[in-house]
Parts: sequence; C-alpha cells; structure tokens
Amino acid sequence: MKYHFIRFLFGCFLLCAGIGCTVREDRFPCPCYLDIDYRALLAANPALDTSGRVDVLLLEDGDRWTTQHPLEQCPEMEEIAVEKSHVQVVALVHDKPWQDFLAEGTRVSYEAGNEMDALYAFSEWVDCTDEEACCVLYPHKQFSMIRFTDEADGAICRQYNMVIRGTTCGFDAADFSAIEGEYLYTVQEDDGEGRICVRIPRQIRSDLLLEFWEKDEHRLLFSSPVGVYLFAAGYDPAAIDLPDFSLRIDFRDALLYLRIADWQDEYIYSLYD
Repeated sequence: MKYHFIRFLFGCFLLCAGIGCTVREDRFPCPCYLDIDYRALLAANPALDTSGRVDVLLLEDGDRWTTQHPLEQCPEMEEIAVEKSHVQVVALVHDKPWQDFLAEGTRVSYEAGNEMDALYAFSEWVDCTDEEACCVLYPHKQFSMIRFTDEADGAICRQYNMVIRGTTCGFDAADFSAIEGEYLYTVQEDDGEGRICVRIPRQIRSDLLLEFWEKDEHRLLFSSPVGVYLFAAGYDPAAIDLPDFSLRIDFRDALLYLRIADWQDEYIYSLYD
C-alpha cells in the first residue's frame, strides 16, 4: 500500500512538472515562446522586387538567433524559443538574398563608390520574462531616394561626372543611428529621358554636396550644397522613415528646384552657391 502511494505521488509530480513547463525545443529547460508577427511588414509592402528577403536577429546577453525568409514565402507568424530575459529583436528587409547584412553585427555601411541598397529596418526590446511574448515587425525606411531631372536636354551624366558626397556612410540596424564616414557615389547614366534615381544613407548634417566634374579632365567645376537646402526646407534627419526628394536642375537659369517627398512646396535655390 505504501509503495503504491509513493508511485501515485511521483506520478502527480511528473504531471505537474509537465504542465508547468512544456519543452518544445531542447535548447532551454523552460523557455519563453516568442511569436514574431510578420503581418504588418507584409501589409506595408516594402518597395522591393520579388527577390526581397527579411532577416531577423535576436540578441540576448551575447547569444544570437537568426531566421530568414524570402518575402514571397514569409509566414504570418513564427514562434521562436528564447531564454526568459529581455531580448532585442532586429529585422532587416532588403533585396539582396545572397547577402547576410546581419551576419557579423547590426552595422551596415558602404564604401566610397557604392550606392546604398533599399533597406528597411526594425529594432525593439521585448520582455520575454514570461512564458509567452509577441513582437510585431514593422521595418522603417533607412534610405532616401534622390530623383534627378534635367530641364535642359536630359543629359546630365553625359555632360558631367555628377558626384554625391556626404559624411555618413550607413546605419546601425539596432538603433537606426547613422554611421559616420565618407559617402561618395558617382551618379550613373540616366534612362534616356532625363530620369536618374540614387539611394543615399541617412545624412545627419547639412554637408551633403552635389558635385559636377569635368567629364574627361577629372576637374571639379562647381558644387551645390544640397544638404543646406534640404535642412532649410525642413528635412528631418531623425525621421524614423527617411523621405525621398527630387532635384530638378535648370542649367540655363542656374537654378535647383527641390521637392521633399510629396510635399506641395517646391523650393528654388541657386545651382552654384
């Protein structure tokens, strides 16, 4: 009788232990199950082609977990077991499926001569001290697209070597802060109709320059302080989603027309200041 009673108590103990902590993965004895919610990301429909991918990085006291999905095959929800603690979730949405931007950390930077990629980032600390937690991904645009038009004959890059020069060369996906360093990009040929689009990283100071170099002699002819014009017009370098802007160049009257995003106002500046 005593033996059966002991077996009964031992069975109850095992049952209670199983209810208290159901282990679905072997990594942790009693983890928190973190739900990654991709639905807001998918609804936002980032401006990427069909090769787009989302990379998710989880950081906690030196430990790292990663998961990657092509955008066209991205699940609505994904469950990941993590230790019970506060976990930083970092996500990057991009169109370079062969490149792992977050493999060695959260800093993304570009050497001189390289155009910035179309990158959207998300970062949030999540309280995973309970048995379950949820994180809704909603990445934010980390580049500005400059759209150039030329009112003369649509041949800006055939007349000049047009160079964009800035002092921040990337960003940290963990907190969206700009990475300081020279950003230098030579604008490529237009599409034959005077349209040119260039992506640049977040510029935190008003020192962005648009330089015009002689085509064959490699001599600087003049430069335009686009950063000064942007800041004067109300450009916010701390915006969580960086706006695009357009530059309409009128060589005949030496004027530069600036429009930020879909703002109604168009600002007019001297091209040669």
